Amino acid sequence: MALLVISGEVVSGKGEGALFTGAAWARAGFQNLVAIDPWPGTLNLRLRDQHSLAVWSKIKGAPGLVLRAPDPAWCDARVYKAMIQGGLKGAVVLPGVSTYAPDQVEIIAAVSIRETLRLADGDVLEVEVTA
Repeated sequence: MALLVISGEVVSGKGEGALFTGAAWARAGFQNLVAIDPWPGTLNLRLRDQHSLAVWSKIKGAPGLVLRAPDPAWCDARVYKAMIQGGLKGAVVLPGVSTYAPDQVEIIAAVSIRETLRLADGDVLEVEVTA
């Protein structure tokens, strides 16, 4: 496994992450796969520089840990362990959705990343991903 670093701009999402991370099956899966009981929601990053986009492409090419949805109404996801700027343990979640934006990264942690690291839209965040 390789440790890969990406950085991106914090952006607001659609609010769908809270539904996903709050679902009992997803919470149990995250606890089992990456030992995180996720705070309800994800932090969204938009990758802007070519280096981070290239690294993200490598990460997406790695198998990751598979979070299986128990119902076809939900999607499977791949999960990658991560260390978020400031030493906060987290995970990158890549939903198995064909319409997922190629420059978007969703991150979970046991706490609100935005509040814990005092982030606002437009702030740049660095994430170390194990893939």
